[in-house]
Amino acid sequence: MEKILSTSEGNVNTNLVGPIDSEKIVVLIPGINGSIDYFNEMIPYLKDKYTVIALDLLGQGKSSKSKSDHYTIDSEAWNMLEAIARWKIINQLIIVGYGVGGLVAVNMAELRGFTISKLILINTPATDKYADMDASSAVANIPLLGKLAKSPVKAGMYFDKDFDRKSLKDHKIVDEAANMVDHKVAKKLQKMSSLYLGEKFLNKRLRAIKIPTLAMFAEGDQILGEKGIKDAKATIGRVPDLTVEDIKGAGHLAMLEKPQEIAEKIIEFDETTTKTEVE
Repeated sequence: MEKILSTSEGNVNTNLVGPIDSEKIVVLIPGINGSIDYFNEMIPYLKDKYTVIALDLLGQGKSSKSKSDHYTIDSEAWNMLEAIARWKIINQLIIVGYGVGGLVAVNMAELRGFTISKLILINTPATDKYADMDASSAVANIPLLGKLAKSPVKAGMYFDKDFDRKSLKDHKIVDEAANMVDHKVAKKLQKMSSLYLGEKFLNKRLRAIKIPTLAMFAEGDQILGEKGIKDAKATIGRVPDLTVEDIKGAGHLAMLEKPQEIAEKIIEFDETTTKTEVE
């Protein structure tokens, strides 16, 4: 069930699948220039065990622009928490963030960690050096903003080189999501991750929140790139309560390419991981 929920900064588009009073709730946060449609292939593999809530960030998808025209990881995280609060959920949440959405998920934990049981990060950067993932990709000179998103070459960068996008229910999903973002807003959204990680790298943030975290990296990610993946693994590798998983044969949008595998890894991590008690 899709529903637009009002927050102090705008209107957040949400998709609720399952009963709101479920003991197990998974929240899905898309990355920059994305939309909740990116999770449509994966939700069927989660819905039997969890209630699923997917939310569009302000400024993209079917959510409104920010009333204040202010876009930061912090403001987006607050709005996600505010929208979730409208559902009157009382149980702890498992937050799944894709790309920069992973940073929004971490900041949600920084702001209200007691409401979150686990974090799942999919192809999320760890330092400001690789935070602007679009700029670090091999064809950064091909725009992916607003109406300029129609380049099939650029859209193809979001998938593994060998992945056939025609196998998707919507093979134009990347273009369609990017085209829903205003050009000026897209520029502001693109800066969020660099500013956030410039203040503090991801390893320090994860150490501070002390929430069990699964970080997944796709070997064929052409956006974060091989160097970005190595940087992220080296940066967060020694964080307590953190597990790193590799996804073979998938790219940046791994949850569209291998939805069942990603869902199974989320379920396994949830069912086998408990928070380390600090004496």
